[in-house]
Amino acid sequence: MLTVRRKYIITAGLAALLVAGCLAAVHQPAQARLDELLSSDKPYLAAPASEQTKQPSDRPAVAVPRVYVVRNGDTLSQVALRHGLDADRLAEINGLRDADRIVKGQVLMLPGNAIPYQVGKGETLSSIALRFGCSENELVKMNQLRHPDCLLTGQQLMIPAGQGGGDSQVSRGLPLSQLSWPAVGWISSPYGMRDGAMHEGIDIAADQGQPVRAAKDGKIVFAGPRGTYGIAVIIDHGNGLRTLYAHNSRVLVTEGQRVSAGQRIALIGSTGRSTGPHLHFEVLLNGIPVDPLLCLERAYA
Repeated sequence: MLTVRRKYIITAGLAALLVAGCLAAVHQPAQARLDELLSSDKPYLAAPASEQTKQPSDRPAVAVPRVYVVRNGDTLSQVALRHGLDADRLAEINGLRDADRIVKGQVLMLPGNAIPYQVGKGETLSSIALRFGCSENELVKMNQLRHPDCLLTGQQLMIPAGQGGGDSQVSRGLPLSQLSWPAVGWISSPYGMRDGAMHEGIDIAADQGQPVRAAKDGKIVFAGPRGTYGIAVIIDHGNGLRTLYAHNSRVLVTEGQRVSAGQRIALIGSTGRSTGPHLHFEVLLNGIPVDPLLCLERAYA
């Protein structure tokens, strides 16, 4: 009888260890395609309690300019036509000496302002257009919507500025074309919708171990493992501006440290949910992710 009881205790103990191991595995970063999937532990949505600041829920919408990343086969005339612009004006805005030569990955600034808007539950393109006093066609064209009848909750749209009561001025807190590039590489995934989810940063593909540099002077408010983002660094630049650097192989700074623009803060890696070495880079203004390409210096990564 004693032997049977011992066997039962040993079996139960092994079962408990197996269950605990399975539960722990659930929380480990899973391998996925280049960059992270939409996840509940996204660091840019929920900062640590020690660094959270309450943001007013009724903060007015602020307009930002738009950017376009040149695709393979694009011409300036095609890009201008697609966005209802004059090709000569587009060339002038972007300082293009040779308007016939644009290359894949090049960043073009588009004239005019727009207000970022996140689609709410149950909202349709028609209801959003009605709310902001613009046409559905304007929204489809501005956001290049392939399936306008199928909007997703949380999807980010750009609304023509000056409509719906939003502030038509560009935010003074947004450092347009002022941030230094954090890594040398090519943009493998831009800001925007990807695989049915919002990708709130850009991915810069680079070699393992290459340096990651601070985009602007600031203070390190986080440095270390951060869920599916792997080893990450977050810098507070003041005035509500923060930048996030994810999937590093190693960090070279500590929390509380002051850093200068261009200073090495980490090394390129593939930690967290990632299948190859790259840097996931985000820019947040008052806790709201904005397209980093609006803020980076007008050059290639």
